[in-house]
Amino acid sequence: MSDITMDVVSPERVTQTAVELAGLMSSTSNLAEQHIATQKIAPLWQRYFTERVQTHRDGQLMYGVYYDYQSDMDGEFSVLVGTTTTEEQACDLTLIAGDYLKFSAQGEMPQCVINLWQQVWRYFTSDTCEYQRCYLTDYEVYLDSHRVEIYIGIN
Repeated sequence: MSDITMDVVSPERVTQTAVELAGLMSSTSNLAEQHIATQKIAPLWQRYFTERVQTHRDGQLMYGVYYDYQSDMDGEFSVLVGTTTTEEQACDLTLIAGDYLKFSAQGEMPQCVINLWQQVWRYFTSDTCEYQRCYLTDYEVYLDSHRVEIYIGIN
């Protein structure tokens, strides 16, 4: 069995428009996510795949959104797992328009996205980082079963 391969592209600064999403929501913290008994993100994705994924339309992308931050990456925050809204769906959350850093990777899920988040955290704690996170809205976009982009809101 081969190791998981992951191609990582350097972050790219982008300006995003607002996007309306519908999905399932929960609240958690990075501390809670470190313990299986208190994890909320993985069970939320499992519930989404069980209850909602069959309603996806062709071309609809899946999103994992982190918002309503209590403070920073150490505080509590809310999570939405879902897709862009359709005419039949009400909007549960609007992604905030603004400046983001886009990190991209491909590889086997979920390890690919876990590794990419580790790179994001290292990037923002490095002495050479020229950007500051704004902790309003960050999100993952799943382009297909092996490609993900993470968008981090910046000031």
